[in-house]
Amino acid sequence: MHFSRFKFRFLMIGLTAIFATSITNAQNETLIPRSMPGDKGRYYLMESKKTGNVIHALHKRVGVDSIVFSRTETNCKTRKMRELGSSESSPENIKKSPTDWFDLVPGSSKSDLAHFICNW
Repeated sequence: MHFSRFKFRFLMIGLTAIFATSITNAQNETLIPRSMPGDKGRYYLMESKKTGNVIHALHKRVGVDSIVFSRTETNCKTRKMRELGSSESSPENIKKSPTDWFDLVPGSSKSDLAHFICNW
């Protein structure tokens, strides 16, 4: 299915409105909608906190044979992200190893996360 930028934005705004009540509650896990089919993993936002233009997020990927917890920072103004660290055991075991800020690749799980939390 081909999504125009307008349709994708409209979809993201609608889905964000549906899940808005659980975005900041760490007890809830909100399914992050994917824009591209094919990935066998499911992605969940576990918590997010906004500081200025930057959103700090904890999310997890549940794959066929593994679960990975990751922390990211997303600058919603510049549309760039950096990974702060990840762990296969738990959020508490995420070791800090920040990457440089990078551009988001359309259709990637990181791009979908950014669209979801920034409401682009």
